[in-house]
Amino acid sequence: MLDSSGVAVRAVRVGKCFQVFDSPGRRFLYSLFAGKINLQREFWAVRDVSFDIYRGEVVGVIGRNGSGKSTLLQMIAGTLSPNFGWVGRSGRVAALLELGAGFDVEETGRRNIEFTAKLLGLSSSDVKSRVESIIDFSGIEDFIDRPVKTYSSGMIVRLAFAVAAHVDADIVVVDEALAVGDAEFQFKCLSRLDQLLSRGVTVILVSHDLQLVKSYCQRVLYLRSGRLVFDGDCESGCEEYQRDSASKLFFSSVGAPSGTARESQDLSGEAGQIISAVLAGDGGGRGFFVSGEYVHVDVVAQISKSVLRPRVTLVVRDIRGYNLYAINNSQLGCDLVVGCNGFFQVRFGFIADLQDGTYAVTVRLDDAVSEGAFCSIDKKVGALTFRVESPQKKFDAVVNLHGTIEVLSFS
Repeated sequence: MLDSSGVAVRAVRVGKCFQVFDSPGRRFLYSLFAGKINLQREFWAVRDVSFDIYRGEVVGVIGRNGSGKSTLLQMIAGTLSPNFGWVGRSGRVAALLELGAGFDVEETGRRNIEFTAKLLGLSSSDVKSRVESIIDFSGIEDFIDRPVKTYSSGMIVRLAFAVAAHVDADIVVVDEALAVGDAEFQFKCLSRLDQLLSRGVTVILVSHDLQLVKSYCQRVLYLRSGRLVFDGDCESGCEEYQRDSASKLFFSSVGAPSGTARESQDLSGEAGQIISAVLAGDGGGRGFFVSGEYVHVDVVAQISKSVLRPRVTLVVRDIRGYNLYAINNSQLGCDLVVGCNGFFQVRFGFIADLQDGTYAVTVRLDDAVSEGAFCSIDKKVGALTFRVESPQKKFDAVVNLHGTIEVLSFS
């Protein structure tokens, strides 16, 4: 139990080490000799990780497969104990971790609802009053009295999420729950997530969907090779993760030795930099536009001679971090004209046919190997913001796709 400082989860120098055997035979020999011979090697899934998560906070955990995300969540949920350090929790924890973790596959879905809900702290009367609501949420009413071993992976996720979402937990831990369900179930889960957030529940969410993370989370923890390398705002954390991923793709395409990507990808100030970005419209610089107005962004940057294929990209995002539009000079068929001192200037233009709201512009400079592989040089995340007002509402949602309608007559 934690103190009353508002901390829901605290991790202090947490580490988890597994003993790994290169073959089943070596594992057998190790057990046969009662561990007297050394046939295993250590694998640190999580190492020296510390953070505080506060009550009511929504925190995303991101990183590549094998970075330690699931192991960390299991220690937060209490289903796995750390070898070093400690994890403290304040309140009831509902965890949706590995696919159907904790389910008895020989029992029916209904019985597993009862077992799991009681394990999560509900009384028998509470379980009885909520079981039908849980079944309805899961959407698998026709299969609820069949053994779980007959369920598909999607059905198991539906059942597990339905239970976790109905136990009045103080902390909800979700590990890639939306990666298996269909679109209808994902929408239902997101609606339920909104309800949990409105009640001030602490949510810890692992997802490879960075748009989902940026939309719902206030903060991200970025794990790389079991270590916490970033703890902060979603935009910066997701950008660093994407930059690392793009860097790995770049170096794999050119055959660079492993281990050089991280040191070489951060080239701002060495290979070049974005000097300035200015937002303007008719009449000069401004940050307020009427829906449908033309907007242009002037970008000035400098690159070194080592940059072979310079590329500058403009991204427009809404207030929740969703990419609405992105374009670069290569896609527009425009080669950059670089001066002898490495400076160049470009003007991006677009029509702000957007709904009322606030929007942000990100500018990125990189060295493009191909359309999918590049080495990031510099990026100005949210470098500019602007407001759009629509005096006459012509469409719903965010972007105007200029839809049409035609009344057809029956012959």
